[in-house]
Amino acid sequence: MIIKALNTFSGTLDLSALERLQESNPCEKYPFRLSIKPNQVVEVDDKFYSLISIQNAIKLGYIEIGNLPNQNTSLVNLSYSGTTITKIAGEPLAVGDLVYYKSDTKVYKAKANATSTMICIGISTATCNTNQPIVLLVDGLIRNTSAFSFVAGGQASSNDAIVYVSETIFGAPTQLRSVTSGHIVQIVGYAVTTDILNFKPDYTYIELA
Repeated sequence: MIIKALNTFSGTLDLSALERLQESNPCEKYPFRLSIKPNQVVEVDDKFYSLISIQNAIKLGYIEIGNLPNQNTSLVNLSYSGTTITKIAGEPLAVGDLVYYKSDTKVYKAKANATSTMICIGISTATCNTNQPIVLLVDGLIRNTSAFSFVAGGQASSNDAIVYVSETIFGAPTQLRSVTSGHIVQIVGYAVTTDILNFKPDYTYIELA
Protein backbone atom coordinates (compact mmCIF):
# COMPACT_ATOMS: atom_id res chain seq x y z
CA MET A 1 0.00 0.00 0.00
CA ILE A 2 1.15 3.56 -0.59
CA ILE A 3 0.35 6.69 1.39
CA LYS A 4 0.45 9.84 -0.71
CA ALA A 5 0.62 13.18 1.10
CA LEU A 6 -1.26 15.97 -0.65
CA ASN A 7 -0.25 19.61 -0.86
CA THR A 8 -2.89 20.60 1.69
CA PHE A 9 -0.71 21.02 4.79
CA SER A 10 2.71 22.43 5.63
CA GLY A 11 5.60 20.93 7.54
CA THR A 12 5.59 17.25 8.49
CA LEU A 13 2.52 15.12 9.20
CA ASP A 14 3.12 12.55 11.95
CA LEU A 15 1.36 9.29 11.12
CA SER A 16 2.90 7.33 13.98
CA ALA A 17 -0.59 6.70 15.34
CA LEU A 18 -0.90 3.98 12.72
CA GLU A 19 -1.67 1.13 15.12
CA ARG A 20 0.11 -2.15 14.64
CA LEU A 21 -1.93 -5.31 14.75
CA GLN A 22 1.20 -7.34 15.46
CA GLU A 23 3.87 -4.95 16.73
CA SER A 24 6.38 -7.70 17.51
CA ASN A 25 5.91 -9.61 14.26
CA PRO A 26 9.39 -10.30 12.78
CA CYS A 27 8.03 -9.99 9.24
CA GLU A 28 7.39 -6.26 9.58
CA LYS A 29 9.33 -4.40 6.92
CA TYR A 30 8.85 -0.83 8.08
CA PRO A 31 9.44 0.89 11.43
CA PHE A 32 6.50 1.85 13.61
CA ARG A 33 7.17 5.59 13.47
CA LEU A 34 6.13 7.19 10.21
CA SER A 35 6.01 10.81 9.13
CA ILE A 36 5.28 12.29 5.72
CA LYS A 37 5.71 15.66 4.01
CA PRO A 38 3.56 17.35 1.35
CA ASN A 39 3.75 15.59 -2.05
CA GLN A 40 5.73 12.68 -0.58
CA VAL A 41 4.77 9.08 -1.36
CA VAL A 42 5.63 6.35 1.15
CA GLU A 43 5.16 2.60 0.79
CA VAL A 44 3.97 0.73 3.87
CA ASP A 45 3.43 -2.91 4.75
CA ASP A 46 -0.36 -2.80 5.15
CA LYS A 47 -0.55 -6.30 6.63
CA PHE A 48 0.22 -4.89 10.07
CA TYR A 49 -1.36 -1.43 9.93
CA SER A 50 -4.81 -0.55 11.18
CA LEU A 51 -6.32 1.74 8.55
CA ILE A 52 -8.92 3.01 11.04
CA SER A 53 -6.29 5.16 12.71
CA ILE A 54 -5.61 7.23 9.55
CA GLN A 55 -9.19 7.93 8.60
CA ASN A 56 -9.02 11.41 10.14
CA ALA A 57 -6.06 12.37 7.95
CA ILE A 58 -7.94 11.09 4.90
CA LYS A 59 -11.11 13.02 5.85
CA LEU A 60 -9.09 16.22 6.30
CA GLY A 61 -7.71 15.78 2.79
CA TYR A 62 -4.11 15.43 3.94
CA ILE A 63 -3.38 12.01 2.48
CA GLU A 64 -4.58 9.43 -0.02
CA ILE A 65 -4.00 5.70 0.16
CA GLY A 66 -3.88 3.12 -2.60
CA ASN A 67 -1.99 0.26 -4.17
CA LEU A 68 1.58 0.72 -5.31
CA PRO A 69 1.49 1.43 -9.06
CA ASN A 70 3.76 -0.43 -11.44
CA GLN A 71 7.26 1.09 -11.11
CA ASN A 72 5.63 4.10 -9.43
CA THR A 73 5.88 6.25 -12.56
CA SER A 74 3.10 8.37 -11.06
CA LEU A 75 5.46 9.73 -8.38
CA VAL A 76 5.11 13.48 -8.06
CA ASN A 77 8.25 15.57 -8.39
CA LEU A 78 10.70 15.41 -5.44
CA SER A 79 8.89 12.42 -3.94
CA TYR A 80 10.14 8.90 -3.28
CA SER A 81 9.01 5.42 -2.30
CA GLY A 82 11.01 2.67 -0.66
CA THR A 83 13.32 1.85 2.25
CA THR A 84 14.95 4.75 4.10
CA ILE A 85 17.43 5.45 6.90
CA THR A 86 18.18 8.69 8.75
CA LYS A 87 21.74 10.03 9.11
CA ILE A 88 23.38 13.36 9.95
CA ALA A 89 24.56 15.49 7.03
CA GLY A 90 28.19 16.54 7.10
CA GLU A 91 27.51 19.28 4.54
CA PRO A 92 24.48 20.90 2.86
CA LEU A 93 22.53 18.40 0.74
CA ALA A 94 19.81 18.69 -1.90
CA VAL A 95 17.19 16.25 -3.16
CA GLY A 96 18.89 13.68 -5.36
CA ASP A 97 22.43 13.99 -3.96
CA LEU A 98 24.28 10.68 -3.78
CA VAL A 99 26.09 10.30 -0.46
CA TYR A 100 28.77 8.21 1.20
CA TYR A 101 29.21 7.42 4.90
CA LYS A 102 32.34 8.85 6.53
CA SER A 103 34.17 7.71 9.67
CA ASP A 104 32.78 10.72 11.58
CA THR A 105 29.36 8.97 11.19
CA LYS A 106 28.04 11.73 8.91
CA VAL A 107 27.16 11.56 5.21
CA TYR A 108 28.71 13.62 2.43
CA LYS A 109 28.24 13.97 -1.33
CA ALA A 110 29.91 11.10 -3.16
CA LYS A 111 32.29 11.53 -6.07
CA ALA A 112 33.78 8.65 -8.06
CA ASN A 113 37.26 10.10 -8.68
CA ALA A 114 38.70 8.73 -5.42
CA THR A 115 38.08 5.97 -2.88
CA SER A 116 38.03 8.60 -0.11
CA THR A 117 34.69 9.98 -1.39
CA MET A 118 33.04 6.62 -2.05
CA ILE A 119 31.11 4.33 -1.88
CA CYS A 120 27.57 5.60 -2.34
CA ILE A 121 25.16 4.22 0.28
CA GLY A 122 22.11 6.43 -0.15
CA ILE A 123 20.41 9.29 -1.96
CA SER A 124 19.11 12.42 -0.24
CA THR A 125 15.32 12.81 -0.19
CA ALA A 126 15.28 16.43 1.00
CA THR A 127 17.27 19.63 1.32
CA CYS A 128 19.20 20.06 4.57
CA ASN A 129 22.07 21.98 6.13
CA THR A 130 25.24 20.78 7.84
CA ASN A 131 24.67 18.72 11.01
CA GLN A 132 20.96 18.32 10.34
CA PRO A 133 19.28 14.87 10.14
CA ILE A 134 18.56 13.74 6.60
CA VAL A 135 16.35 10.90 5.37
CA LEU A 136 18.22 8.80 2.81
CA LEU A 137 16.58 6.45 0.35
CA VAL A 138 18.62 3.24 0.32
CA ASP A 139 16.39 1.14 -1.94
CA GLY A 140 13.49 2.44 -4.00
CA LEU A 141 12.26 5.05 -6.45
CA ILE A 142 12.87 8.79 -6.44
CA ARG A 143 11.82 11.52 -8.86
CA ASN A 144 13.56 14.84 -9.54
CA THR A 145 12.56 16.65 -12.72
CA SER A 146 15.24 19.32 -12.40
CA ALA A 147 18.26 17.23 -11.38
CA PHE A 148 17.61 14.03 -13.37
CA SER A 149 17.78 13.81 -17.15
CA PHE A 150 18.21 10.13 -17.89
CA VAL A 151 17.91 7.89 -20.92
CA ALA A 152 15.50 5.11 -19.95
CA GLY A 153 15.82 1.57 -21.25
CA GLY A 154 19.06 0.19 -22.62
CA GLN A 155 21.20 -2.91 -22.97
CA ALA A 156 24.43 -4.24 -21.51
CA SER A 157 26.16 -3.12 -24.70
CA SER A 158 25.40 0.53 -23.97
CA ASN A 159 25.33 2.93 -21.02
CA ASP A 160 21.62 3.60 -21.39
CA ALA A 161 19.47 3.10 -18.29
CA ILE A 162 22.31 2.19 -15.91
CA VAL A 163 23.18 5.00 -13.47
CA TYR A 164 26.55 5.55 -11.78
CA VAL A 165 28.17 7.99 -9.34
CA SER A 166 29.64 10.97 -11.20
CA GLU A 167 33.43 11.32 -11.29
CA THR A 168 33.24 15.08 -11.96
CA ILE A 169 30.37 16.49 -9.86
CA PHE A 170 29.95 15.84 -6.14
CA GLY A 171 26.70 14.01 -5.39
CA ALA A 172 25.54 13.73 -8.98
CA PRO A 173 24.16 10.58 -10.63
CA THR A 174 25.33 10.00 -14.19
CA GLN A 175 24.94 7.54 -17.03
CA LEU A 176 28.53 8.07 -18.14
CA ARG A 177 30.72 5.20 -16.97
CA SER A 178 34.24 6.29 -16.04
CA VAL A 179 37.28 4.96 -17.93
CA THR A 180 39.89 6.92 -15.95
CA SER A 181 42.59 5.08 -14.01
CA GLY A 182 42.12 5.30 -10.24
CA HIS A 183 38.47 6.25 -10.51
CA ILE A 184 35.60 4.17 -9.12
CA VAL A 185 32.78 2.56 -11.06
CA GLN A 186 29.72 1.87 -8.91
CA ILE A 187 26.24 1.16 -10.23
CA VAL A 188 23.60 2.86 -8.08
CA GLY A 189 20.47 1.99 -10.06
CA TYR A 190 18.73 2.41 -13.38
CA ALA A 191 16.47 4.95 -15.03
CA VAL A 192 12.78 4.04 -15.00
CA THR A 193 11.94 7.24 -16.89
CA THR A 194 13.91 10.38 -17.77
CA ASP A 195 13.38 11.76 -14.25
CA ILE A 196 12.73 8.69 -12.05
CA LEU A 197 15.65 6.70 -10.65
CA ASN A 198 15.25 3.18 -9.33
CA PHE A 199 17.92 3.56 -6.66
CA LYS A 200 19.52 0.23 -5.76
CA PRO A 201 23.25 0.70 -5.10
CA ASP A 202 25.65 -2.15 -5.70
CA TYR A 203 28.21 -2.15 -2.89
CA THR A 204 30.61 -4.11 -5.07
CA TYR A 205 32.61 -1.47 -6.93
CA ILE A 206 35.51 -1.41 -9.39
CA GLU A 207 38.64 0.73 -9.03
CA LEU A 208 39.94 1.26 -12.56
CA ALA A 209 43.58 0.36 -13.22
